[in-house]
Amino acid sequence: MKFLFSLLLASPLLTGCASVKKPQSLADSINLDVEELKLANGMTALIVNQPKLPIFSLYFFYKVGGKNEAPGITGASHFLEHMMFKGAKKFGKNSIDFIIEGSGGSTNAYTTNDSTVYYENLPAKELGMMLDIEADRMENLGLDPDDFNKERAVVLEERKMRYENSPRGQLYQLLMQTLFAGTPYGRPVIGEIPDLKSVTREQIHAYFKRFYAPNNVTLVLVGDVNSAAAKKMIEEKFGAIPASPSVTQAHASLKDEEFAVTMPAPKVVAQKGESPSPLFMMAYPTYKAGHPKGYALDILSSILGSGKSSTLLNEYILVPKPVATSMYAAHQQLEKAGFFFIGGELVRGVTLDGFRADVSRKLTAWCDSEVTARNIQKIKNNYLVDLYGGLDTNAGLAQFLGDRQMLFGNWRHYKTELELYEKVTVDDVKNLCRETFSKNPTFVSVWSQHK
Repeated sequence: MKFLFSLLLASPLLTGCASVKKPQSLADSINLDVEELKLANGMTALIVNQPKLPIFSLYFFYKVGGKNEAPGITGASHFLEHMMFKGAKKFGKNSIDFIIEGSGGSTNAYTTNDSTVYYENLPAKELGMMLDIEADRMENLGLDPDDFNKERAVVLEERKMRYENSPRGQLYQLLMQTLFAGTPYGRPVIGEIPDLKSVTREQIHAYFKRFYAPNNVTLVLVGDVNSAAAKKMIEEKFGAIPASPSVTQAHASLKDEEFAVTMPAPKVVAQKGESPSPLFMMAYPTYKAGHPKGYALDILSSILGSGKSSTLLNEYILVPKPVATSMYAAHQQLEKAGFFFIGGELVRGVTLDGFRADVSRKLTAWCDSEVTARNIQKIKNNYLVDLYGGLDTNAGLAQFLGDRQMLFGNWRHYKTELELYEKVTVDDVKNLCRETFSKNPTFVSVWSQHK
C-alpha cells in the first residue's frame, strides 16, 4: 500500500505559498481543510468544500471485509455489497441504480479483506437525495428473498469468472491461501463455494446488523457543498439510526497475532490452470499498514518492479534472451499484516525451479547494487508526480481521507506518513531489503503443464 506524497499540490485546499519562507518539511507545509462531524451514535463524517465544479463525491467506508467473516459465511461482505443495491424500505426493489443514473450520477462499490466501500458521484443539487438513499439502506436493507437467491447465482458466476476461469485471479487466490494459511486473510474475499451455496438470508441479515451500523462507518463528502447544510442533513438522516452494540467487540476479538505468518521453511505450491505459460508469485511476510518499516519497502518495490528502468524488467525481459514476458513487484499492507511480492509470466521453456533459484539468489545481491540514492530519489519524485494528480479530484481526495480514517482512526495520519517517507535513507532501504529477502518465501505458480 503506497501512501507516499498523496497530495493536492495545486489545490486551494493546501496552504504554504512560494512567497513564504521555505517550510521545514512537506508535512508542515500541507494542510487539508477538512470539517469533521461526530454523531452521538458513533458515525464519523468528513466534509471538504471543493467548489471547482457543481458536483460531489460521496463515500461510505464500512469497516468490514473478508477478515471479519467466519467459516460458513465466507463471502458475506461481498454478498452484502451486491444486496445493498437491491433496495430498502423507502427506496424499493432495484430502484437505487435507476434513481442515481437518472439523476446524471454514477455509483459503485468494492470489498477487500478489511473494508467495504460504497461511492457515488452526482450533481451538487442531488446531495439530499443521495444521503437519504444511503441512510435508508444502512438502516432498512430489504434482503428480498427472491433477489437474495438470484444474487447468490450472480456471485457464484462472478467467482467462476474471476478465479476458476482466470489464471491471474487463480494465482492471487492461491498466494493468499498459501501465505496466510490458517488466518482470516487466507480465506477468499469472494467466499468459498460451499459457503456461497449454503449461506442463508438470516445469516447475512445478522452479519449486516452487526457491521452495517453508524458506529462502523466513515462518511466522506467532497465537492461543491455547503458544509453547514451538509452537516445538518447528515445529522437529520443518520442521527437516529441505532449503533451496533457488538461491533466494537467484534473488532477487538481479532488480535494481530491471529494474522501472523509463520514460515519455518520455504513453501512451493504449483496448481494446474489454463495459462499456457507459467505464471508465478513469490512473497515474503512484512508489516501491517502504518508500520514505520513499510515505507522503505514501498520504495524498494518500485525500484525493483516499476517503470522502464526497473530491475526486474532489465534483468529478465529487456535482454537478448528474455526469461519473462512480464514482471512486477509490490508491497501490500493490510490492516493486520503485510507482504512483499514479485510476480510475472515466464517464457515457455523456462523452468520454474530454475527461475526460482536464480531470482532468490539475485534478490539479496540487488540490496546493494540497485538501492542507491539516485534510485530512491527518483522513486520519491515519481510517487509525488503520479499520486497527487489523482487526488486533484473529488473522488481521489475522498478515497485518500477515508482510507486513513478507517485504517488509522485519523485522516491526519498522512502527515506522519510524509515525515516517514521523507526520512527514508539508502541504509533504511538496504537494511529492509536484506531483512525481507532473508526470510523464507512462498512461491506459487499456475500453469497448464502442471500435473
